[in-house]
Amino acid sequence: MTVKAIPDSMPSDKPRITLYIDQELKDALEVLAERDDRSVSNYVIQLIKLDVARARAAGELPPDDTQTQ
Repeated sequence: MTVKAIPDSMPSDKPRITLYIDQELKDALEVLAERDDRSVSNYVIQLIKLDVARARAAGELPPDDTQTQ
């Protein structure tokens, strides 16, 4: 497992979310993130981006006008 040093007070203007998941799901998520050489946080962000893109393509969400195609 790759360990990355991150300062406790890393400034960010990004919103933070908190979620609660079962230990078994967390363990599986850690394995998948490690397999892709990503942090769990980054891995989850990528999953969310993929699902948002899928939802936009399916018309479930409006198009994102901030991205050029």
